[in-house]
Amino acid sequence: MSSLRKNLDFNGQMRVSVIIPTCNRCDGITELLHALNTAMADHDACELIVVDDASTDGTNEALATTFPEVRLVRCPVPSQPSRARNLGAAEARGSLLLFLDDDGVVDEGWLTAMLVAEREATVLLGNVVDFHGGRVQSVPRRTTFIGKSLRCRPERANTGPSCNLGIPRACFEALGGFDEELPYYFEDSDLCIRAARAGFDFRFVADAVFRHRGSEQKTGDAIRMQEHNSTYAMLKYYEDDVLRSLTFSVLNGVWMGARFAAWALRGRFGEAGLLLCGWAGAYLRYVRTRL
Repeated sequence: MSSLRKNLDFNGQMRVSVIIPTCNRCDGITELLHALNTAMADHDACELIVVDDASTDGTNEALATTFPEVRLVRCPVPSQPSRARNLGAAEARGSLLLFLDDDGVVDEGWLTAMLVAEREATVLLGNVVDFHGGRVQSVPRRTTFIGKSLRCRPERANTGPSCNLGIPRACFEALGGFDEELPYYFEDSDLCIRAARAGFDFRFVADAVFRHRGSEQKTGDAIRMQEHNSTYAMLKYYEDDVLRSLTFSVLNGVWMGARFAAWALRGRFGEAGLLLCGWAGAYLRYVRTRL
């Protein structure tokens, strides 16, 4: 049986809520929870919330049997990761929300590193490495005016993936949570961009390691979705400032055109087409929703 605890601290308050959306990855979520059992063994005032996004592979039954201490939030119909995370946050009692994905595991010192780095009004950007080789997948990055991010020094990082992200609950609620118009891809960058605009601090936590089974490289339709969501999110971000909106569109168009040409010259015609479809689709969606 799991030894995960949900104790309260001396003030009667839950300190940490770990929130994990999952959908039809029973083996993956089980492996992650076992790793969390080790990482959380020496910590009180913590709770674990798993949001089961309409799984059909027996996830509910497996968790109820093996991890009865886990708070399970069930979505009867598919909700997608952004909404699932928001649902988990709505049930959370901790003052610090830590978000993980179900396609990896945490190192033993993950929670300790996050708690050492915890500060008021500070977003915690965890370290993401390859599951097998340990190669860093998510280096410290800083967003640009057009929403794309560039590698930077750790102390300047202000964006990171939602598979290993921490944020004070008060900050999360002030931001309105993840934008559910972005069900997946760029929803984490969007949250970080809005957090930076609101004046919150950021901290890259190198010792808070999440070992990710997936790849950081987008392929197939993920290319279209990433470009669509990033463009759409930034159009929304600048919509109250005409000059900034126009400047963004010009610069983003130049960036998209340059990348499209570079991919086409390398024979990546299919991927270049997906990039263009995502970019154009974002503008069409934005115009339709504003008419």
